Amino acid sequence: MIAKHYDKHIFCLEGDWNENLKVKSSILPALELLQLNLGVDSIYKTCATKDEFFSRIEQLLNNKTKYGKYQIIYLAFHGFKGGISLGDNIEITLDELAEQFEGRLDNKMIHFGSCSTLSAHEDDIYNFLEKTAALSISGYQKDIAFISSTVVDLLFFELCQKYKPMRVIDNNMTKNYESLCQQLEFKMYY
Repeated sequence: MIAKHYDKHIFCLEGDWNENLKVKSSILPALELLQLNLGVDSIYKTCATKDEFFSRIEQLLNNKTKYGKYQIIYLAFHGFKGGISLGDNIEITLDELAEQFEGRLDNKMIHFGSCSTLSAHEDDIYNFLEKTAALSISGYQKDIAFISSTVVDLLFFELCQKYKPMRVIDNNMTKNYESLCQQLEFKMYY
C-alpha cells in the first residue's frame, strides 16, 4: 500500500488517561512538537462516549475537501486486546470500528497509541484492513508506558512524513528503532 502524499497530517482522538482530574497527561504536547519541528498539522479532540468518538471520525470522513490531508488517525486511549477503552466501561473493538467504517478508511493510516490493542489475532487485524480499506494499522501488542510509547509514536509519525510506501515506513521503524519496537512490541500491518 502506498499513501498519496508524503505529508500525512494527524487527526487525533484522545481519551482520559486518569480518573484523577488533577493529572494532566495528554499527547497534545507531542502533536505540538510535530507541528513546530516538522510542520505536521493536527486536529486534536477528546472524547468520552461512543457517540462522540464515531461522530468525530464521521466528520473527518464526510468532508474530504476540508479534512482530506489528515491521513493518520491517531487513537490515544487505554487499550485491551483487540480494542480501546473510552473510560467508564465504554469499549470499542476492532470489529466495531471495521463495521462502522466499512470501505471508508481508504488512504488512512490508523495508529493506536494504546496498550495491547494489536495483541489481537492477526486474522482480525487483516480483516479490519480489508473491511475498512485502510492503508495500515499500527500500535502496540502489550501494555506500554505513556512516555515511552509517545516517543515511539513521534518517531513513527516522523517516518510517515518521509515515505509513501507502508512497507518502507515499517522497514525503517524496524531498522532504525529495533530495540524500542521490540521492547514495546510495536507492530504495523498493511
